[in-house]
Amino acid sequence: MKPKITLFILLFINISIFGQVQIQNLFQHGMNQAYNLELNAAEATFNKIIELNPNSPLGYYCIAKIHFWIYLGSRDPGEYSVFIKFADLAQQKVDKLLESKPKDFQTMYIAGNLASYKAMAQATNNSSVDAFWDSKKAVNYFEETLELNPKFYDAYLGLGLFDYAMSFVPDFLKWAVNLTGLSSDKARGFRYIKTAFKKGTLDKTEAAFHLSKIYSDYLAEYDSAYTLLQSLSSRYPNNTLFGYQYAITLIKDRQLDKAVNVLNRVIKLNNKKLPQITALAYFRKGEVYFKKNQFRTAIKQYDKFLDSSKELDFTGLAALNTALCYKSLGNDVQFKQNLLLARGGNQDVFEDSYAKQKSEKYLATGISPVELKLMRMKNYLDAGKDRLVYDSIKVEISRIDNNEIRAVALTYFAEAALNLKKYSDVIRAADQVEALNVSSEKWTEPMTLLLKAKAKYFSGAKSEAKDLVEEAEDNNNHEFKDLIQSQIEWLKRRLDK
Repeated sequence: MKPKITLFILLFINISIFGQVQIQNLFQHGMNQAYNLELNAAEATFNKIIELNPNSPLGYYCIAKIHFWIYLGSRDPGEYSVFIKFADLAQQKVDKLLESKPKDFQTMYIAGNLASYKAMAQATNNSSVDAFWDSKKAVNYFEETLELNPKFYDAYLGLGLFDYAMSFVPDFLKWAVNLTGLSSDKARGFRYIKTAFKKGTLDKTEAAFHLSKIYSDYLAEYDSAYTLLQSLSSRYPNNTLFGYQYAITLIKDRQLDKAVNVLNRVIKLNNKKLPQITALAYFRKGEVYFKKNQFRTAIKQYDKFLDSSKELDFTGLAALNTALCYKSLGNDVQFKQNLLLARGGNQDVFEDSYAKQKSEKYLATGISPVELKLMRMKNYLDAGKDRLVYDSIKVEISRIDNNEIRAVALTYFAEAALNLKKYSDVIRAADQVEALNVSSEKWTEPMTLLLKAKAKYFSGAKSEAKDLVEEAEDNNNHEFKDLIQSQIEWLKRRLDK
């Protein structure tokens, strides 16, 4: 009997191992399909996991994840319902497993991700309070995962994302953050996400994507963002989100022509399940041509965005920039009509809040020729044409007697001078801004303090640069706060070396 028993045990072990290996291979294959946005094929692969192991949450969790992505990229209420259905099914399997195996850290990690996706979907669905409670659940699951296995580094991704995201919660929702006991710390969030990217194994692709966004948005480390996004795009060429994010980074780094090429690829792919990414690609193309002062082309791209967008985000800014394009082309009727539209964006988004403020100002008082010229100068600055900006504003500045407009002109001049390595001009312009008494363009103060700090840093005066960058950060409570802060962080990281 012993040989038969031994044979039976070996056969059982081999079947068990084969099943685990098969599921692992299916999981990896399905995730590669999903990251390449072959979403129907990925769902079919994950259904095979359910067939092989219907009591596991893995297959249901992966399908929920796909429909979560589709919902974010389409705003289709039907996709929200499908996501919730599979998320609930996965959670049921999770709960049963944790009842019998409370120290199963991998299942605990799945529970954390499910709660994270629910929180983000609910926030998108304007269910803010539910979103905060699910965020708290997610954080608890991730923390418990790390308590059970401190070396399960993937859990740091979820913790890092919440640490980072909670710092952007609007003031009117701070009470909910306090109620749930959630914390926010951008620097810690960055460290956690970087840890997940370097040491994690399950969600390395997602960690790379989120890390690239932080490098771009929070640290202004565009080269680091490129490295990650280029790698992701080469591995998953059909992923329009990776391409879109790469284009944003190129725009911020003033590489506008390269950005257009990337955006054209995103639009050509035109993923039908994620139409909002295609719509946003048109918005960014409008932004590029606006910065190139090619106003007719910019209008066409903004119109395509406004016609196709499924959400309000950036519609206010698109309408404002369209209005300014028409004004530059001499069409006052369309200028005013689009100013009215610019008040209708998502006021929780800075760009749209800014658009509403500016549109109301222009509707009340109009826009002066010098303001219109400064708009074009800012565009030239964002397009990398520093010499043109430097020479034009140097001639124009003596003619400007309005303090607000003068402060803006001096700030643009100082930035152009910095890029041209004319550091003494940067310092003089910053000092002039500091001497002005401005009431509405207060962002010019921290911005010129930052530019002066950079000029000192590049001139070798690190001690003076440190004092100035601290002063800039202390005063950075006005418009363009996040943009200015990213440049502050860029300089602080270099001064700390």
